[in-house]
Amino acid sequence: MNTVLLTGGSGFIGGHLSRVLAEHGLNVRCLVRSTSDKEELEKQGASIVVGDLSDRESLTRAIKGVDVVVHAAGAMKSLTHQEMMRVNGEGTSNLVSVCANRTSPPVFVLVSSIAAAGVAMPGRPIREKDDCKPVSKYGLSKRAGEIAAAAFADRLPVTVVRPPIVFGGGDQHGFHLFQPIWRFGIHPVPGMRHRRHVSLIHAADLAEGIVLAAEKGARVIKDDAEREHFQQGCYFVSDPQHVRYSQLGTLIGRAMGRRLIFKLPSPDLVIIALGGANSCLARLSGRARVFSFDKAREGTAGHWICSPERIQQELGFAPKASLEDRLQETVDWYRNNNWF
Repeated sequence: MNTVLLTGGSGFIGGHLSRVLAEHGLNVRCLVRSTSDKEELEKQGASIVVGDLSDRESLTRAIKGVDVVVHAAGAMKSLTHQEMMRVNGEGTSNLVSVCANRTSPPVFVLVSSIAAAGVAMPGRPIREKDDCKPVSKYGLSKRAGEIAAAAFADRLPVTVVRPPIVFGGGDQHGFHLFQPIWRFGIHPVPGMRHRRHVSLIHAADLAEGIVLAAEKGARVIKDDAEREHFQQGCYFVSDPQHVRYSQLGTLIGRAMGRRLIFKLPSPDLVIIALGGANSCLARLSGRARVFSFDKAREGTAGHWICSPERIQQELGFAPKASLEDRLQETVDWYRNNNWF
């Protein structure tokens, strides 16, 4: 592959993806909205196409001559479920259908989410062969995007990657996980027993996994659009180390040089109430917020852990650094860029 179209390049994950794709010697073309910040992408040498997932004409221009499409654009927050579904579901359907109509269709890599699969059973990471049971509207919208892509799998090669919690320098949303530990030595933890586990992946390692999926990943079978899980062509991309959410605060504190971190138990009912209040404020102000009733529902649902075994075995994926080192890199980035 020589030329890659990247959607969502102006976002956190997209920024890391653009850089890693360029490091692999690929020509990167980014589809961005007219209001997006293009400066960093242009510094990285990416070419820019202004357009929108709802504008099929701009999508047709964007995919001209590309070998691979990496679809990382999506909505993490919205005022309504319909708006989120329009971006994550219908937007994906528009892009994949335009790709399928090309005489020589490109490889299509969809960056989905563990939220599309749902929570794991205690002590058992979720795997690609497990049926999908989203617990949030965000998860339902990401699953809708997966199904939309799979529906065209007989006309173009489609691969789906599902990251868990993604972190790294430049992440505005993830910064709220680090800031209370830096300022006060406090780590709020959902639940009263500190037993919930999570999987994580650094954005740079996720980008490397996406490159592998584009180059030599298996492809989705069209029949999977009618199934509750993918038989092939779907990969969880995560660090092999799962941690308790409470332990994550300890690891972040250690990266900051803090010896003592106070784990603040947060009852599920309180989290749900705060999420609901935030959703109400968002509607009153007309501005969507990441922490909402929907996100609170995810946070209290259970264990968000997945197994990277398939991508390890089929594609040889492995993070380039340990989870502890990646957290240290992230803390250093926030510190050096004066975010704290």
